[in-house]
Amino acid sequence: MEEFNYFKKDFSEEELIEIAKKRIKVKRELFSHIAAYIFVNAFILFVYWLINEKIEINITFWPGWVLSGWGLGLLFHIFEAMQELNFKYNANAINKELAKIKKQINDRKIDK
Repeated sequence: MEEFNYFKKDFSEEELIEIAKKRIKVKRELFSHIAAYIFVNAFILFVYWLINEKIEINITFWPGWVLSGWGLGLLFHIFEAMQELNFKYNANAINKELAKIKKQINDRKIDK
């Protein structure tokens, strides 16, 4: 797939469709990761509960390592997805910031 110029103001219909497809892909990957985290860790917690309650062996809370390690990875994935969805495709915000920068550069040239 070709990279889009997110700095321009008007997009063709095909470009908008491609942007929408990329956003949907990011969302689906994130939701799949969250679902896997929930289901797998629920199973791990169930196994821990079975070991502790049914067999009556007191052991440390070992699922905490899995929950925290994978949770940290999931947190990074969430931050990455938020960045992809909120900032990369927000062409209006980028255009406004570029206009400010250009104005500051032009103001400095005039002052000299």
